[in-house]
Order: sequence, then structure tokens, then C-alpha cells
Amino acid sequence: MSLIFQPHPAASRLKLSTVAPHTPRLGIRLKFRWLTYLLTLCAGWNITISGGRAAESTSVTEYTLKAGYLLKFPDFVKWPTSSGSITVGILGDDPFGAALEGSVKVKRSKRIDDLKGCQIVFISKSERGNLPGIVAALEGSNILTVGDSDGFARQGGILGFVMEGDKVRFEINAGAAKRAGLQISSRLLQLASRVFSQ
Repeated sequence: MSLIFQPHPAASRLKLSTVAPHTPRLGIRLKFRWLTYLLTLCAGWNITISGGRAAESTSVTEYTLKAGYLLKFPDFVKWPTSSGSITVGILGDDPFGAALEGSVKVKRSKRIDDLKGCQIVFISKSERGNLPGIVAALEGSNILTVGDSDGFARQGGILGFVMEGDKVRFEINAGAAKRAGLQISSRLLQLASRVFSQ
């Protein structure tokens, strides 16, 4: 598995200026500019899936990347009350395998009521037929809902994964986050491919 970091749009504005070859501070300036460039690349989170493998392997890679995002999201979300620990609930079929194990506490169930004590609930594609009912059941429960069904954020989920070519991106429903009592960092909102306000 190989990960490729694609340049964030802001990275195109970073240019190395021409400095006279005998300027003693040339090395420091170049190091600083390259450090800024690398930080900009990482901040964009534009991670792509490297091709050249069977479809099954690509699927595993996709969910390894999505697990990475899932583990980063709590750094950009503020809950009304925080115990300091995060439990991720997975509703329905678990597409992550062992990708989340050891990093956070994971709870799996086919019933939404079993996961209401979690801070994050990933709603699997296997549950997409009942998404409106699931969203209604979690209304006002301070739970960050995440999913990757088509139109997840548009249908009332808070964070919805989307594929743009071979890149894993996400959409945010800011209105749903507000109704859940969650504050989404402006940094995360800026990184979203789309933000809904309903």
C-alpha cells in the first residue's frame, strides 16, 4: 500500500524566491520555505489511493485511509462535555477490519440504541436504507455521525466521506452538527469538499 500526498491548492502559491548565491542566509531561507511547503501539503489531507492492485485491495486501502480520517476528526470537533476518551461506534457491517483497533475504543452493533454512549458513530453502507430513521434517532444526542453512503451529509449525517477520483474527501453538514450540539473547527470546514447548512 502506498499513499500519495497531493498538493493542497494553497501549495501552488508557494514559490522559492531567487536569492544571490553568496547570501549567507540562503540555506535557512530554503529550509524554511520547504518546511512551509510540506506543512501546506499535509494540512490539505489530499490523500490518494495508489492504483495498480486488484479492486479488493483498493477497497481495503480506501477504508484504511478513512480510518485515518476518523481518528483525526476528534481533534477538530468540540463536544459539550468531554471525558477525554473517544469511543467509535460502528453501526452495521464493519468495513474497517483492524484499522481502528488499538487507537480508540470501538463498539459494534446492528442496533443504534446500543451505540448512543459513543462520541462518534460510523453508519455503514449496509444501513443506508434506514438512514433517515437513524439520523432521527440520534437527533440532539451529541454524537458525531460519519458515513460514506451516497449523499450522507446531504441527508442529515454530519460528516460524509466522498471519493473524488482516487482521493478520499469529506462533506460536512454544519446544520446537523449544530443540532447535535457539536462545534466543528473552521479548519475542518475549510478542508471539506462541500459544506451544507441545513
